[in-house]
Amino acid sequence: MPLPKIAIIGSCVTREAFITRNNPHYKEVYDLGPLAWQTGLVSFLAPPVPARLAEAIVPGENVNEHGARTMARDLAKVDRTEIEDFKPDYLLFDLYSDVRYGIARFGDSAITNNPNSFRKTDFFTRGDGFETLHMAKASREYLPLLEDAVDRLVDWQRAVLPNTTLVLNCFRYSSYYRTSTGDLNFVKYRGDDKRDDLYRRLLLENDRYDRLYRSILARHTLKTIDNRERSYHADGAHPFGTAPWHFGRPFFQDFLADFDRMVLTDSLSGSMALSDAEVEPVTVSARRRWFSARAS
Repeated sequence: MPLPKIAIIGSCVTREAFITRNNPHYKEVYDLGPLAWQTGLVSFLAPPVPARLAEAIVPGENVNEHGARTMARDLAKVDRTEIEDFKPDYLLFDLYSDVRYGIARFGDSAITNNPNSFRKTDFFTRGDGFETLHMAKASREYLPLLEDAVDRLVDWQRAVLPNTTLVLNCFRYSSYYRTSTGDLNFVKYRGDDKRDDLYRRLLLENDRYDRLYRSILARHTLKTIDNRERSYHADGAHPFGTAPWHFGRPFFQDFLADFDRMVLTDSLSGSMALSDAEVEPVTVSARRRWFSARAS
C-alpha cells in the first residue's frame, strides 16, 4: 500500500517535524507533498492577485531566491491548486503566518505580508495600491477575517478534498532557548527594555493563539496536535536564527510521535477501536513494522 500522503499549510513550527535533522526516518513512513510555506490562511483562500499587480511586485536584490519563489506562489495561489491535485490523506496547518505576519490586501485578493519577501520589495516600500492588516494592530478587523478563513478552509476541504483529514497544530512559543552551554531566557534582567518588550509581546501572542484555538475548536470538530501543556526550548543554533518559534528537536519528535499515533489509530479504526493506552508507543521500530505491513 502507498504511504500516507501529507501536505502542509504553515511554517517551520509544522514543517520542521518533517526534516531529517529532527526526525531522520520520516520518509520511510510518509509521502510529504505540497507545502504552502509561510502562507496565512486568509491569503491561501483568497483569489489570485490580478496579473497587472502581481507583475509589479518585483522581488529585487533584497529578496533571496527562496523568498521570491514563496512570494510568487502566494500571489498566484499555486499552493492551493497543488494541494487539490495531490489529494493528501492529511492536511496539517498552523496559524503562525496569520498571527505573526498578517496580510496585504489588493481589493478582493490578498497575500501574506511576509517580512522575508513582500516587505523587502520596492512595491511595499512605496506603499501604494494595497493596505496591510496585522493581528497586533487591527485585531478587531483581522480576527473575523481569520475565523472566516478557517470556516472556508473546512468548507473547501469537505467539497474538494473529502477524503482528507485536517489537523491543526496548536502550539505556544517557548520562553527560553538552549545552547551547547546551557539554557537562556528570552527575557533578561529587569530594566532591559528591548528584551522585556520582546517577552511581553511573546506572552500576548501566545494569548492570541490560545483564543484562536478556542474559537476555532468551538465551531469545528478538528483533529489537533496540541503540546501546549509541555515545556519546550527553542534552538539556540537554529539555521534561521534563535527565536521563540524556532523549536529544538524534542518539540518535533513529540509532534511526529503524536501524529504517528493519530495515523496509526485511524488506520486501525476500521477493524478495532484503540484507546491511547492501547496504542504501542511510536518508536522508529514501530514505524518500520507499520510501514512493512502496509507495503506487504
